[in-house]
Amino acid sequence: ELINRFRHQKRDLGGHTAPAPLMPSTPRSFEDLGVGEPVADKLILKHLLNAGSLRTDELARRLGIPLSLMEGPVSFLRREALIEGRGELNGGGIGALLHLSLTDQGRARAHEYAGENAYCGPIPVPLKQYVSQVLAQSVRKQTADRDRARQVFNGLVVRDEVVEKIGAAFYSGGSLFLYGPPGTGKTFLAGQMVRLLSGDVAIPYAVEIQGQIVEVFDPATHRPADGRPATDAPRPESNGEGLIRELNGKMDQRWVKCRRPVVVAGGELMPEMLDLSYQPNTGCYEAPLQMKANGGIFFIDDLGRQAVDPSLFLNRWIMPLENGIDYLSLHTGAKFRIPFDVLPVFATNIEPDSLLDEAFLRRLGYKVEIDYVTEEEFARIFAQYCEANALAYDREMVEHLVKEHYRLKNRPMAACHPRDLINKAIDYCLYQGQPLELTAELLDKAWSTYFVTRS
Repeated sequence: ELINRFRHQKRDLGGHTAPAPLMPSTPRSFEDLGVGEPVADKLILKHLLNAGSLRTDELARRLGIPLSLMEGPVSFLRREALIEGRGELNGGGIGALLHLSLTDQGRARAHEYAGENAYCGPIPVPLKQYVSQVLAQSVRKQTADRDRARQVFNGLVVRDEVVEKIGAAFYSGGSLFLYGPPGTGKTFLAGQMVRLLSGDVAIPYAVEIQGQIVEVFDPATHRPADGRPATDAPRPESNGEGLIRELNGKMDQRWVKCRRPVVVAGGELMPEMLDLSYQPNTGCYEAPLQMKANGGIFFIDDLGRQAVDPSLFLNRWIMPLENGIDYLSLHTGAKFRIPFDVLPVFATNIEPDSLLDEAFLRRLGYKVEIDYVTEEEFARIFAQYCEANALAYDREMVEHLVKEHYRLKNRPMAACHPRDLINKAIDYCLYQGQPLELTAELLDKAWSTYFVTRS
C-alpha cells in the first residue's frame, strides 16, 4: 500500500531542492522497534556467545538500542536462567550496569540460535519500516535544474545538448541509457552524474522479513556520512547515563546515515546478483545490488558484455522500471515487494537495436548517444590533461597527432585518447630518465603501442 501510494504521487517540487529526509528516530519502546522481544533475546544470547561477557551498555550499543530497552529482555533471560549478571551498580533500574555472561543452559540455547542463522549485529528493522524509510528518502525526490547541471559539468568537454539530456533524465527520476562507440566517455559522464545527488540516506544493517534476516548495509558500497566506520559508535560513560543522553533525540542506531549510494556493475554482472542471495553457512540473505542501491544510482556499465544473454537482465528489469516495484523471493518460496528506488543508468558500446527490443527501449526514459569528439574538442581535452599532469601544452603536438595519425589512418577521435596517449608518453619519459615533456617522437611511440597497426 505504501509503495502504491508513493508511485502515484506526481513530482511537483516547483524546481526547488527537496527537503532533507528525516532519519529514523531513536526507539522508545519495543513497539517502536517493530520486532518482537524474542528477536532481541536471541541476539543477546548470540552476542554473549561471541564475546564471552558484555556489560549491559556495551550490549545495548551492539544491538543498536537505548540502554532503557535492555531491562525487559535482560530480566527475562535471567529469570529463564539463560544469562547471569554480576557487578550491579546504583541498586538496579536503568542506572544498573551488569556484566552479563551465559549460563550453561544459555550457551546451549545460543548455539541453537546460531544454528538458525549466524547474524550477530544490531536488531533488524522490519520490512514495513524499511519500505517507509526508502520512500521518505526517495531518490525520485532529488532535483537538479539547468544551473545545477551546468555547474557539475562546468569545465568539462561535454556538449551542451548532452548535459541538457542528462540533467533532464536526472530531474525526471527515470532511467538513462548512454550508447556510442568505446572510449567516448560514457562511464566518465555517468560518474559525473553522481555529483548531482545531494543529501544523506539511512541504510539499515539488516531487515527482518517473515522471520528471515536480509543484510543490507555493505561497507564496500555504503559510505557513512560522517566518514567513520559504521561500527564506531560513541562510547558510553561509566554509569550508562551517557549512552542514554547520546541516543535520545538522535537517529535509530540500527541504521547508518550514509551518502546516497552508487552501485556499479559491469561485465561481471550475473542474474543471481539481482536476487536475494541466501548464504547457507550463515542462514542469512545478502541484499541484491538494486536493494543496496535504493536511494541512489544503479549504474550498469558495458551492457551486453556480460557472460549471459542480456535478455535475462532486460526481462528482469522491465517491471521494476515500469512500476517502481521489485519482487524478491525467500528460499522458502515466499515473495515480497520492495521499492525499486534507484536512478538506473545503462551504458553500452553495442548498437542499441541489436541489443534491446522495442519494448525495453520504450521503457528507458532517456536515450543519449555519446559520439566521437571533434578536433577542437580533442585539443581541449588534451590541454586539460596536460594541465592535470603539470605538462606544458603545445597545440603543435595536437596538430602532429591529427595530421600524421588520425587523418592519415582515418581513425576517429575518442575522448579517452588524449589521456591514454599522454600517459604512455609519460611512461616513456620516466623509463628513459628524461624530463617530462611532450614531443612528437614520444607521441609517435605512444601511438604505436596504443593502437594495433596492421601492414
